[in-house]
Amino acid sequence: MHSTSTSISTSTSTATRTRVLHDAAELVLVDIARGRYAPGDTLDLATIVREHGVTPGDVQLAFYELRRMRVVVRAPFSHAHVVVWHRRFNEVLLDDLVRMIAVAATRAPSFEQLDEPAHRVPACVAHGLELEPDVAHFLDLARSIVQVLSPSARQHVLDDVLLPLEILCSTSAVVAHGMTPALGATVRGAIVDLIEVAAHYGDWAQVPVLAADYVTALGLDEPRVAQHD
Repeated sequence: MHSTSTSISTSTSTATRTRVLHDAAELVLVDIARGRYAPGDTLDLATIVREHGVTPGDVQLAFYELRRMRVVVRAPFSHAHVVVWHRRFNEVLLDDLVRMIAVAATRAPSFEQLDEPAHRVPACVAHGLELEPDVAHFLDLARSIVQVLSPSARQHVLDDVLLPLEILCSTSAVVAHGMTPALGATVRGAIVDLIEVAAHYGDWAQVPVLAADYVTALGLDEPRVAQHD
């Protein structure tokens, strides 16, 4: 009896620890999305502890998560963590997602055979952020599609790609970092609808192609600077 109780307690503690870890990483992502940190800024452990009410250990673990997401790097010959995410980095994450969707597309004979993803509160919602409907729809579809990947590959996509995208594609990030998509929401939404239709009818060859088109549409519109002679 005592052994069972200890096992349950340990399991609960592990689950809680994992949640705290992700919360601390998510809080820093939210800070970046809202413009609290800009590319090149150094993350100060003590400041994060004070502002977010987490422990130094939680922040150290969050730094590890953020390095894995490639949002921050550790400076050479230093323990300092520097923000390397910038306004075009979402496209890098989205390109990674398209590659994983392409792998999943080779293994998914029918969208209807995929299990419904477990109910969850999206990271953006949990932190009071909003996503444009087409972005939310695309990320939801991707979350469903990657279920057919191996457990390790699926977890990589969920933790290192979809989680930061849910926060760093939010309307807050768009405003704070001046990110203007190349195409409007109507066109982007139409592409996402085509992805869903293709997946639904098992036309998996088209899914990665359409996903790549969507990434192009969501990419930033960078006006060319006129060249003077």
